[in-house]
Amino acid sequence: MLFKPSLSCVLLICTFGAVNAVAAPVYLNETNISVAVGSGTSSGSFNNTFAGGNTINKVIDAPSADAEEFHNQSTHIWFTADSVGGGLELDFDFGQEYDISTLHFWNYTGENFDVDEIDFTFFSASNTEVGTLEVFPDLGSSPGIKAQDINLAAPLNVQYVTAFLTGSNRQVDFQNIGFSAEVSDPTNPGTDPAPVSGPGSLGLLGIAMASLFGRFRPHRKWV
Repeated sequence: MLFKPSLSCVLLICTFGAVNAVAAPVYLNETNISVAVGSGTSSGSFNNTFAGGNTINKVIDAPSADAEEFHNQSTHIWFTADSVGGGLELDFDFGQEYDISTLHFWNYTGENFDVDEIDFTFFSASNTEVGTLEVFPDLGSSPGIKAQDINLAAPLNVQYVTAFLTGSNRQVDFQNIGFSAEVSDPTNPGTDPAPVSGPGSLGLLGIAMASLFGRFRPHRKWV
């Protein structure tokens, strides 16, 4: 017996697919964002950070959120402020608005040089502030440094990020900063993206299921 799918069955299958569609977060690094030293950087020294032709771009060169880094002159960023309280400012540009879900930070492994605090400020495409975050990162793992993953309360519609990194003894030494995020919903600025499985989708699913079960309701033969 050949099964001929009805319109209701097709609707059910399509609706079920739409309800279960989930956008995968994108890892943001040098392939899709940029970074620069910010004007808020305190007076101090970058030590050997830029030796050998290296640039500040190595802040975002980790290929993935689970990449392992090894501390050396070519991979780390090391800034020494002239006074306690001073620090390094980094300005990130995502190129378009994202809803950030996770911050990834590769810190130095020792207390004498690690980053003790990072103050983030998040801005929309119009440079409107949309959130702030204060982070006190853990020491990096050793010998291979892996990222500390910090789940965020989803700063939404973020295109620009300013990070101010400080150390209690004036030292700021770390490997990388990365973000996991989803492209913002342009129709829903400043709010949580509309859930895929909204009432409309669920309503269609209910109608399709009722119609489908009605079509295949067993018939009783009266004698």
